[in-house]
Amino acid sequence: MREAQLRQVWEKTKGHCHFCGDPVEFHKRGWRAGDPKGYWEADHVIQRGKGGLNVADNYLPACTRCNRLRWHRTGRAIRDLLLLGVIAQKEINKESITGKKLAELRSKRLSENQKRRRKKA
Repeated sequence: MREAQLRQVWEKTKGHCHFCGDPVEFHKRGWRAGDPKGYWEADHVIQRGKGGLNVADNYLPACTRCNRLRWHRTGRAIRDLLLLGVIAQKEINKESITGKKLAELRSKRLSENQKRRRKKA
């Protein structure tokens, strides 16, 4: 996609992720290991596999974290994921039995992700 088209996509949300609302910087595009803060990707509104076109009108800016979490998920699946995340975070903050188990699972998952990324590098 050309820079003018990317600018058009980025401007749609005034430089914010259309999922979480975090600010993204125009010149920070793609994935960055470590601290991806401010990095973004053009996210298809209608996915290519479902007939979406590669035109600026079919993209919105998404921070790399949100976009990588979305993958093939539909809007409804994303809302369910977010709702469950809110519930899980409350349990973790309360330090309930369930919250402690969720925190343990999150830690394990993050560790596995780190190992997988090191193998690719």
